[in-house]
Parts: sequence; structure tokens; C-alpha cells
Amino acid sequence: MRRVVPVVWIMLGWVVLVAMGAAPESEVPVPEVEFTATVTDDQGISTKCTSSSWEGEVFFKAMRGNAFITIPFEKVKKAVFVAEAGRGKVDFQIMLKSGEVVAVTFDEDARFFGKTGFGTYRILAKNIREIVFE
Repeated sequence: MRRVVPVVWIMLGWVVLVAMGAAPESEVPVPEVEFTATVTDDQGISTKCTSSSWEGEVFFKAMRGNAFITIPFEKVKKAVFVAEAGRGKVDFQIMLKSGEVVAVTFDEDARFFGKTGFGTYRILAKNIREIVFE
């Protein structure tokens, strides 16, 4: 019995440590609705993405003044970087398909995800210059 107890503890410890592993960095969330967008980064590199999402959702989560808002991708024509707002925030203009322009602020570490022909794509809001939806 004394030999079995250490083996049980070792196996239990192994199970706990294995369960603590994070998802692989190569995976991105796949939304239920398919959106295709071309993202241009702060180096001028444009990348076409399918399965596009903002933090895993198919809408932008942002601030407008002191209000929290969401803007569904199906209403968006493009999102354009305006300026760094300071305190970990970036300002964007969201141009809607209706022609309306909505000024918003994102957390600079909010992420856009997508899939490309060469693999997965993820980029921080602070590195985005433009997102154009098809």
C-alpha cells in the first residue's frame, strides 16, 4: 500500500498539470457566421482574412464617449485608425454600409482574428490601420 500512494499522487499531479495547459497559439476562434475582410497593418501590409472576428465575436465592442457599444460586422463597410488615444486606447472611425460614420475607441490590446490561405491571423487593435469588409 505504501508503494501505491506515491504512484497515485504522481499520476494525480500529472493530470492536474496537463489540464492547466492553454490552447495552442496557432488557433483562432471560428465564428458561426462567415465574414471576409482585408486588414492593413501599421506596416502597410494587407491581408485577406476569412472567419473574421473581433475578440471571437462578429461585432466590434467599443466605447463611444462613456458608453459601451457593439456594432455588428454586417453593418460595417470599414474601420479606419484615427489616432492613439492614450491610456491603452486607440480611436477608430467605423464607416457603416448606410454611409454613417461612428467614432469609437478600442482597447489597444483588443484582437482581430481570421484565417488566411497560409494559416491563422491575429492582430492587436493598436497595429491595425484599416479593416475593409467584403
